[in-house]
Amino acid sequence: MKKLLSLMLVLMMLCAALGAHAESFESTIEWDAEYDVVVIGFGAAGATAAVTAAEEGAKVLLLEKAPEALAGGNSRVCMQWMGYVDPAQREDAIAYMKALRGNFNTPSDAIIEMYIDGLSDNLAWMTDVLGMENPVNRGNVEFVNMPGAGSIQTMTGNGDFGGDGYMYFKMKASVEARADKIDVWYSAPAKHLIQDKATRIVHGVEAEVGGKKVNIRAKNGVVLCCGGFESNEQMLQDYGVKAGLVSLGGAMFNTGDGIIMAQEVGANLWHMGNMVYADLDFRYDVGVQVFGTQRAPAKKGAIMVGGDGTRFMNEDDKSHHGKSYFHGDIVQTPFPSTIYMIVDQEIIDMGALHKQFSADNSEEIESGWIIKGETLAELAEKIGVPAANLEKTIALNNEMIDRGEDILFGRDVATMKKFENGPFYAIQMVASVVNTQGGPERNEHAEIIDLYGEPIPHLYGAGELGDVWSYCYQASCNIGGGMLFGREAGRNAAAAKSDNDPASVMEGKTAFKPEVKEVVYETEEGETIGYGQGMGGTKLVVKVKKTGEDIEYVKIVSHSETPGITKRALAQMPERIAEADTADVDIVTGATVTSRAIIEAVKDALD
Repeated sequence: MKKLLSLMLVLMMLCAALGAHAESFESTIEWDAEYDVVVIGFGAAGATAAVTAAEEGAKVLLLEKAPEALAGGNSRVCMQWMGYVDPAQREDAIAYMKALRGNFNTPSDAIIEMYIDGLSDNLAWMTDVLGMENPVNRGNVEFVNMPGAGSIQTMTGNGDFGGDGYMYFKMKASVEARADKIDVWYSAPAKHLIQDKATRIVHGVEAEVGGKKVNIRAKNGVVLCCGGFESNEQMLQDYGVKAGLVSLGGAMFNTGDGIIMAQEVGANLWHMGNMVYADLDFRYDVGVQVFGTQRAPAKKGAIMVGGDGTRFMNEDDKSHHGKSYFHGDIVQTPFPSTIYMIVDQEIIDMGALHKQFSADNSEEIESGWIIKGETLAELAEKIGVPAANLEKTIALNNEMIDRGEDILFGRDVATMKKFENGPFYAIQMVASVVNTQGGPERNEHAEIIDLYGEPIPHLYGAGELGDVWSYCYQASCNIGGGMLFGREAGRNAAAAKSDNDPASVMEGKTAFKPEVKEVVYETEEGETIGYGQGMGGTKLVVKVKKTGEDIEYVKIVSHSETPGITKRALAQMPERIAEADTADVDIVTGATVTSRAIIEAVKDALD
């Protein structure tokens, strides 16, 4: 018996010794760099997570798929609205968010309460951390008939209406101000999460940088903040059950990468079918939508028809971020695949159909973006709809104005007009996706959940990727929610973990850093270079030649402004400045941010 006990003791000691020397999972990977926290995606959520983790003492890497000029996804191009709740309205806000949830099972009450409390912290974050000068409630209430409506405020950071990239620029500046704690790699898409399948712990990220595979260890946590799938045509079809959808903000890098990465490590997906669409907009042939094209012409009397030449909506009533009231219920707003806005000569003569169009719409007509027909029949033939239907639609429109009631869709006849004399015009519209809401499920601690309801260790999520909205959505809450979940994810990811290898994996190795090439602009005699802040903080570069008091010319040598929408500012502002011999000139209507960026760049060059 004693011999047996002695043998067992020896075996136990041997097993312990072998275990002590067993390789950790981290030691089996060929790592190229090491950080405390890796954040994937440099939008509002990713920036907030990175800043919060850095404030908690972590060394952070922000991986961004896009080049710097196009980074930020929807956060850069959205209206810059941020959700906020006054703590005194906490109970009303909880009731409102539960009403938005409706009959759906998610989000849980715990998430709702955490969410509302987090929104209440947003104002201090905006002012104290981001340095926003003038937060203002824009008062955008999505569903006015729900209990607690109005308790979630729609804030902008500088008093303006929004759409100027201001919020994203502040986010970017807050990251750059912490360069000692946060590294940012642009053009560095994350490809896979590095997970120990035995423990399920996510230990790092595999990224692609300059065509090279780079393994980055995250000692304490990885945060997925890489946006939705607005630019993944197949996902839009599979989950939205609709073909032909396009991203409103042109978020070309939002292709659902985070969904695939999360699935690979066993994450559960939720809210995949809940997309915020359709915003009906005009699309330039360069593939960029003009936000809000529907409402401005509708105020002048324009109507919308589908591919059969008949009306399908109240043109003056914008959906509630993709949802509409329907016989006592709220449904996904229906729309046909082919959509045309119809106007007549009288509406054309009222001026620009949209602030970003030419003053008399002539450029758009000449380019073929606005299609012209001398008669309704001719117009119908050009746009491929049945002429008889289009003629009946116009006749009924005129008849309803006479009787003082839109019997089809309840539109206020004060916003309608008769179509009597040609020529007539049509503008093809597209159904734009404002954003998607689906992705990996998360809990109230921002932990990503597996198929069995358990957190995947060291993996967190924030922002549009897997957001909490199951159906009805309140404007400003993708950004506001991204901020609050970004803080929660950043704190929890930064917390030191006891289930990893405490040793550094970079002993004796040089950590990988992407090569950053500084752009040098050549100048001729008398020319100077100037820099301005374009949309979302992107750089706009000009070359200016001045002789005495005479500005001979202004040339824009580099910019990342939105194509199509800003073309008049890019063409006209240099001419105006050169003609006036001063940068203090009027801006181009509909392109305020770009106009101001050119003025700023010219002044910088002259200084």
